[in-house]
Amino acid sequence: MLPNMLQTSPYLTRIDPEADPPITYWTDTFGPVFPEGDAPAADTAFGIVGLDRRIVWESDREMLSMLRACAAEPQAAEPLVTRYGTNRVTAATARNWLQAPEELCRAYRLVSGEIEVTAHCNWGCRYCPVATDPKPRRTMPMDLFEEIITKLAAVDTIDYVTFQFFNEPTLDKYFNDRVTVLAEHGMQLALYSNASALTQDKINTLQRHGVLRHLIVNMPSADPDEFAQLTGSRSYPHTVRNLHAAIDAGLRTQIVVNGVGEDLARNLDGVIRRFQPLGVEVFPSLTCDRAGDVSGLYAQDVYVGGRLAGCGWPVQHANISVTGDLFLCCNDYYQREVFGNIRDGSIDELMTSEAAVGLRRRVFGVADAPNDFLCRRCHNQAPDFPNRDFRPIATFG
Repeated sequence: MLPNMLQTSPYLTRIDPEADPPITYWTDTFGPVFPEGDAPAADTAFGIVGLDRRIVWESDREMLSMLRACAAEPQAAEPLVTRYGTNRVTAATARNWLQAPEELCRAYRLVSGEIEVTAHCNWGCRYCPVATDPKPRRTMPMDLFEEIITKLAAVDTIDYVTFQFFNEPTLDKYFNDRVTVLAEHGMQLALYSNASALTQDKINTLQRHGVLRHLIVNMPSADPDEFAQLTGSRSYPHTVRNLHAAIDAGLRTQIVVNGVGEDLARNLDGVIRRFQPLGVEVFPSLTCDRAGDVSGLYAQDVYVGGRLAGCGWPVQHANISVTGDLFLCCNDYYQREVFGNIRDGSIDELMTSEAAVGLRRRVFGVADAPNDFLCRRCHNQAPDFPNRDFRPIATFG
């Protein structure tokens, strides 16, 4: 039986058969991921991609017309059936393309758990809020960490966890213990690190347990003096030594180079020449102002008015603070948008709580967001941002 009112899910992205690639997911680590699907037929008019990242090709243009008509606000089911036909409305509802308004943004599909195991860093990179407002030293207790991993391991869509949130995870006194817990639960680690405290003992632990998905090292310059300027640290010699040790140990390693403009181009070239011959992948990083929390050279001055248009982070990644709070996004440096604590229930209970759904409804434009809402200052909401992995149908002409 159809609900009385129906609205198009804001998680849907419309794609064209000729687009190559039609959409990319950059919120995963280690490169882009693409939606899966069969090749479109000759009469295909459009495709729809939802949270499952699968393309459903359609030749029925009236289906797209109906989804557009229901995108901006709820529509009564009975007139929809009269206009578009029972079969079409029923098919769209069965696919969750049309939903009861109260169900919008309740779904999620986590691919990672982002865990703040420590709340401090030994660098003060210019492109990071830590440079101007460092947080006090805090370390997550092991019992809390074990509860988090147990609950994340029960989510079958999660591919990996991380240990970072504007911190340096290799400073963690429990690092080896945490790796052991991951191994016991069969979970993979994407280790974001500046490598300054990546000692041989930690490298050995990662090798022994086999949990490392990959190591991503922040290396903004291969020049020691410029490195010190950019990071506020004189740790270049032992950072490089530790990096060499990780490479020699066979750890799958990637170096990211942060920066903007000509400085980024120059430093990227220097890091490539220094480390790529060692078999390391080197990439420029998308340096941003963390929704307005970084100023100066890295400020983006983004402000998005009106209803927002969606973002992958709140539905694809569980961000968990050093105290176990769940919060909205990796760009929320001050953790303003908290919607629960891991102690209060399962991951599913927390992700489907009214607080969590309410936040996602603002992010995806189902509900109005306050003028000071974090996402209004984030490049992920900018209409012309090329790496947005959601483009709700309501945003198309």
